[in-house]
Amino acid sequence: MHSSVSNRPGSGALLLALLASSALGGQAMAADDGAATLRGVIVTGKKDGYAVDATDSAAKLPLSLRQTPQSVTVITAERIQDFGLSSIANVLEQTTGITVQENDSNRVNFTSRGFSISNFQLDGAPTSYSSGNSAMGDTSLYERIEVIRGAAGLVTGAGDPSATINLIRKTPTRDLTGSASVTAGSWSRGRVEADVSGPLVASGRVRGRVSAAFEDRESYIDLYEEKKTVAMAVVEADLTPSTLVRLGYDYLEATPRGTTWGTAPLFYSDGTPTDLPRSYSVGATWSTWDRNSSSLYGMIQQDLPADWSLRLTLNQRDSESTALLYYGYGGYPDRVDGSGLFVADYYNVYQEEETGFDLFASGPFQLFGRQHEAVIGVNGFDREGVTLNDKIDAARRPYAMTIPDFRNWDGRIPEPYLLEYGTPAQITTTRETGLYGAARLNPTDRLKVILGARSTRWETKVDLFDLAGAYVRTSSDYADERVTPYVGLIYDVTAQVSAYASYSDLFKPQSNRDKNNEQLAPVIGASYELGLKGEFLDGALLASSTLFYAQQDNLAALDGSVPDGFVLPDGSSAYVAVSGAETRGFEAEITGKVSPRWNVVGGYTYAYTEDASGARISTLSPRHIARIYSTYDLGGPLEGLRIGGGLNWQSEIYTLATIPVPGNTSTPPQTVRTNVSQDAYVLASLTARYRFNDNLSAQLNVDNLFDKTYYRRVGFYNGGYFGEPRRVTVSLRATF
Repeated sequence: MHSSVSNRPGSGALLLALLASSALGGQAMAADDGAATLRGVIVTGKKDGYAVDATDSAAKLPLSLRQTPQSVTVITAERIQDFGLSSIANVLEQTTGITVQENDSNRVNFTSRGFSISNFQLDGAPTSYSSGNSAMGDTSLYERIEVIRGAAGLVTGAGDPSATINLIRKTPTRDLTGSASVTAGSWSRGRVEADVSGPLVASGRVRGRVSAAFEDRESYIDLYEEKKTVAMAVVEADLTPSTLVRLGYDYLEATPRGTTWGTAPLFYSDGTPTDLPRSYSVGATWSTWDRNSSSLYGMIQQDLPADWSLRLTLNQRDSESTALLYYGYGGYPDRVDGSGLFVADYYNVYQEEETGFDLFASGPFQLFGRQHEAVIGVNGFDREGVTLNDKIDAARRPYAMTIPDFRNWDGRIPEPYLLEYGTPAQITTTRETGLYGAARLNPTDRLKVILGARSTRWETKVDLFDLAGAYVRTSSDYADERVTPYVGLIYDVTAQVSAYASYSDLFKPQSNRDKNNEQLAPVIGASYELGLKGEFLDGALLASSTLFYAQQDNLAALDGSVPDGFVLPDGSSAYVAVSGAETRGFEAEITGKVSPRWNVVGGYTYAYTEDASGARISTLSPRHIARIYSTYDLGGPLEGLRIGGGLNWQSEIYTLATIPVPGNTSTPPQTVRTNVSQDAYVLASLTARYRFNDNLSAQLNVDNLFDKTYYRRVGFYNGGYFGEPRRVTVSLRATF
């Protein structure tokens, strides 16, 4: 971070001191795949294939997925490998009920049940995600990804009825293992990846793991290319028979060129559809949105008396993004000569420091002659985001502010002159601290009741500065404190099937701002779920079905009253608050093994959101989403060959946009506000992997098998963002 924007004590030093200070006693045991299981807490639950035994992401209690009274999907390392899911966006594209949409080549948004996903965690500790600034999108850092759909306000603080994404990092293993892979694919994609893990001392009490990846790729989008470097190193030690400590560091840097900053126009100035190629771009060859992120993180897990356990997780993350952008937008291109597009350019440097933590104790207790479980904890984050006083020198632009002919555009224009003051223009400080507690009561062998609550304190402040870095004023200063209750019921209908119901209050301070750059009031409301979960085939296959309902006030919606292309000082869009929003829906999912050789995952989601007047909102989220993915290990003469594939279908999306009136001949063109849409579509994928022996395999992946042309998003800047054409990837992987 720039030295002028932070005077807080070094969080990295604090992390090291806390990790080194543990000296409690007890008993630790080895668990499958190098995970540690202490007497009170299951750190990871794992099965072979695509299913897992347990997760504590929803309530900080070690619950099986069947006994968790919410919709949960866990994407395992094996599934990530089978389908070549190298980014978090790739993973969420396959996840039940999640929609992935791009604003441009570098900004990606995720939604669930009609709402944006804002709750992210790293190893269970809260963290931030911003489509414009985050750089934590490579799966080479993570062992698995857990997605809790619906409100998870008990442990995430700001409750949100969409979903919580918990990214679980790789950890050292007790046995020496390693892998290396080389990947080549469409649009000159090249990727190398390596991972080595094992004991650092003969006794195995100290273990380490290093992982790294490098990727260099072009794109189906003209001019665009990106280089990405990812690395991590982590050490884990049994300080005593009951004390497990982990300390790690990871780094990710993404350097794109030819970055877009907008969409492809949907209509010509005469109102006819454009029908442009998917490679369309009116960016500059030097346009970029560089991002880097580094994290120092650690964990202490300690056995306590009476079979209780204590766990502390800390993350210290520093990130920076530098956006130097140029793109043709607005206006409407002339169908004859290609003129009519204006130019938007932008230079922005954003830096962020974030410390997130999660500390909780859990274990059993006796009441009325039966054993129950309880958890009590505190978590939160402290985040400081700084936008610097750097900008393009508008008086010396070496290019015109219009695109002469988008049809013959090659992006080769001079770079602009920059005014780099290096002082803060805006500092946004956000702090959240929450105390939470829950008990899982077992009144009968069949009935489980989870009662919990969280008290959350949220503070945010935005300070503005002049070019010299001197404080000018505080544009926003907001604080709030709320208690959000949580109730979950699980009843075992049979030995294989459980019924559940859950309730959570919603409280979500939001960073969205109105057209006057004022922060919107927090979202408040309630979320309900009712469902069935079943384990079949000796627990190898998990199936679930869920009815959900959420009510919200102060929900952020894009402000349609502002002019096209209007952005706030930080480049974001303007929003208005909508009250009385209601969401209703249904979800069904299946995960696991149909047979020892056959993995299957699939899900269907229906979600409908309306405002107080009954009009549908969140129309860019499809009402229906259905996905199915499967792999099968062949036998006999084809032993060693795994084949599979998937289908990903979603219904229509639409939104209001401003388009020229059909048949228009005037300049500027007459326009009308109307809906633009992307019809329902289905994408198919294939995967095949052949294992030559225990140590060497080759893999083929084909995405968008039938080369479907579609828009991932419509309406942004009155345009559309094309989905990726058919992509072919081949890789060679060695393990030991």
